Amino acid sequence: MDLGLTGRVVVIAAADPQEGAACARLLTDEGATVVSADQLADTATAVGRAIAAHGRVDAVVACTPRPRATTITDVDDPAALYEVWGWVESIVEGYLAALPGMMERGWGRLVSVMTNSVKWLDDGSDELGALAGWGILGMHKAAVADVARSGVATNAVLRDGEATAEDVANVVAFLVSEGAGYLQGVTMSLDGASSPAVF
Repeated sequence: MDLGLTGRVVVIAAADPQEGAACARLLTDEGATVVSADQLADTATAVGRAIAAHGRVDAVVACTPRPRATTITDVDDPAALYEVWGWVESIVEGYLAALPGMMERGWGRLVSVMTNSVKWLDDGSDELGALAGWGILGMHKAAVADVARSGVATNAVLRDGEATAEDVANVVAFLVSEGAGYLQGVTMSLDGASSPAVF
């Protein structure tokens, strides 16, 4: 299936190397030019490199660390909170670096991948990841009102610990595709129907 990505320039910033590599392989197979960030904190730097090398960025894909069981009550050092908030800042910086060109050209995709603990919390939840996820989703919702009219789609993927890197890549490829342009502010669950949440 042709996803309409031939010639598109995609920046991928993934905390998990396997997830980043799977996304890069699939998007490259679909004809996109992929520029990978060394780590999530380098999202804006990778956007700058892509613009310098290719003249534009059509999509930014940012993947926070894979889910892990963490509870907020176990945090005894504020540095842990600053670290997860750093993910939010890095993604926002990358988006802000790419958005002016996307809006000018009338086409763009912003996709964040995060823990499915954003939807519900239980004993095995990734509570710190959920904190970052809530910040990212709030930013997505705020951005949609400003960028959707300019042809930029902003969407998210919530994945559980069982989702493979290839599972994530398949959903990301669709959200970056030409056909996903009318999806705005959508949050897709990639959890094998394990979530008790209705939405």
